[in-house]
Amino acid sequence: MQPLLKTLLALSVLLWSCFSFAAEQVVDAVGYGNNRNQAISDALVQGLRQATGVSIDSREVMQTLSARASVSDNEGEQSSSAFEVAHQGNLSLKTKGLVSRYDVHSVEQETDGGYRADVSLHVLKYDKPGLPTDSRRTLAIMPFHSDKRSYSLLGDHTPAAKIESELRNRALDQFTQSRRVNVLDREFGAEFQQEKALWLSDDAALAEKAKIGNVLGADYIVVGNIRNVRSTRHAKTLQLTGETVVSYSGSAQLDYKIILASTRQVKWSDSINLKFSDRDIRAMLKKYGSSQAGITAELSEQLAQQALANIYPMRVVAVKGKTVVINQGGKTLKKGDVLNVFLQGDEMFDPYTKESLGQLEEQIATVKVLRTTAKISYAKLLTGEAELIEPNFILRR
Repeated sequence: MQPLLKTLLALSVLLWSCFSFAAEQVVDAVGYGNNRNQAISDALVQGLRQATGVSIDSREVMQTLSARASVSDNEGEQSSSAFEVAHQGNLSLKTKGLVSRYDVHSVEQETDGGYRADVSLHVLKYDKPGLPTDSRRTLAIMPFHSDKRSYSLLGDHTPAAKIESELRNRALDQFTQSRRVNVLDREFGAEFQQEKALWLSDDAALAEKAKIGNVLGADYIVVGNIRNVRSTRHAKTLQLTGETVVSYSGSAQLDYKIILASTRQVKWSDSINLKFSDRDIRAMLKKYGSSQAGITAELSEQLAQQALANIYPMRVVAVKGKTVVINQGGKTLKKGDVLNVFLQGDEMFDPYTKESLGQLEEQIATVKVLRTTAKISYAKLLTGEAELIEPNFILRR
């Protein structure tokens, strides 16, 4: 019985450590007030401000008071003058947080009759699970737009909304699998609000409320417009034999922009134009079961590759013999992909805007991907000298 109890206790401790992500931060603070309770309350607020910061709302309201004064001199002549007096300002400080408990060390009355309180607060802070991702930039993919209401795919009229949704979901997968950026959800807002309501309910533990206020804003926003998506089935009857020969073709065009969210500055803008042969469409039908799934997969792959190449190009992380290890895996690379390895030189600047144009690049090798894992990929050297390749060299398609 004793071993069983020890095992259950160990499992409970393990589960608690895995699923409890609320940590306590101890803060010492001083507060002042007209009485004991006000001083303690002020100290608690000051402690929260130290731990969680403040939201400052400064408003300056101008109120103008106008008047006119008349003055008579000794000779009976009158003179008048006008004047205006204006000014009123407001400063609002807001803070919020959760205090699991607090200790009052002392409350003393000051010489002016007020009170001073010294307290220690235990402020709850939510520790996000997993490894810290603060070094990653955040990215949100907004819903795509279309030029048409529907598209013809192998004779079927497919609603544009269906293609927009599938393309966005596949793009989310591509960016997430790259592990280069924090991808933010901008679709399931109603579901998030339901979960948030549960955190705030009386049924939730106090530590659960610490999850509130951790939603991230996007550094970059990806927006796109689907110009065209098409796949066609061609049937031709041979006059000599009467046999019907079927072939396929297709095309797709997507315009996209990467926008810096804080300023709405367009950091990158481009178009993706794809044409699909009979062989391409047949491969899509075999792999995905439909040309729609295949075309959206190709578009999302091209979108993620081009966007990440501008934000986070692939880099060499290790070299062993003729094997090169790349800092990207998942669905973003696949076996057989051929990449060029570049040595980076001095940084270049635009002579007019003084903006950085990147570093001078010199191709020194070509590699072919052998296998991929969730985080990295392994490639073999095709051309060039392995001795010239070093960690941090960049790779491009």
